[in-house]
Amino acid sequence: MAKQTEVVTGEIVDETVRYGLKEVCEVCGVHAECVVELVEAGIIVPRGNQPSTWRFSVLSVMRSRKALRLQRDLEINIPGIAVTLDLLDEMESLRDQVKSLRQHLDKLQR
Repeated sequence: MAKQTEVVTGEIVDETVRYGLKEVCEVCGVHAECVVELVEAGIIVPRGNQPSTWRFSVLSVMRSRKALRLQRDLEINIPGIAVTLDLLDEMESLRDQVKSLRQHLDKLQR
């Protein structure tokens, strides 16, 4: 039986980098009010107590971009975006678990 080669894909991100509100707005192409809405809905969680001191991780910026795409492309409202992103996160977690279980099963069957 031929050995299968697994191809790993993804993005490499530096989770230690932090962005201010202005940088997030520039990267996402939106006004600060839009980012504030995402924070208020719990879609992204900054460090800091007020918008002038907020710092966002790269993962928060990526999540913001995904949220704004859902809003733009599918016309989903903010509460719907929060639910959608939570479901997508859960789906990704379950896929990872299934993959891990399949790898474990493959090892047991050898």
